[in-house]
Amino acid sequence: MLARLLFVLVLALSSVTAVAEDTKGPVLGDLLKLPPYRSAWVNMLAGAVLPQWVEEYAKTLDGPATPSIAVTAGDNIYTLGFTCQPNNCGDNQLYVLFSPNGAKAWGLLLTGKEKTWLGSPDESIRDTFLSGLE
Repeated sequence: MLARLLFVLVLALSSVTAVAEDTKGPVLGDLLKLPPYRSAWVNMLAGAVLPQWVEEYAKTLDGPATPSIAVTAGDNIYTLGFTCQPNNCGDNQLYVLFSPNGAKAWGLLLTGKEKTWLGSPDESIRDTFLSGLE
């Protein structure tokens, strides 16, 4: 919960500085319009049991979003995107981490107090993921 709050706070603060304007990335829906990102997304969701709102988002790419952010791990720069259930964002959030150039995607679905990892991230990817939420 604290990590989510910090993530939202960081995004809000970044919008008020001119330097941060240059570091904002596209929203998740726009990333998913790019073929490599879309392919990684589809592979990440394959076989997962998802809430209806995520299934709907997967079809329409229409939902609440914030600009993606860059997350650095070692020599790699990952892209972290976000969306949530419309009108019920607090307990229904989806974070998606893309490898450089969108070749691979991993997700963290937060439903209430339940965490569901998507795309089988290993420990280093989970650490990278969580560092982006701080």
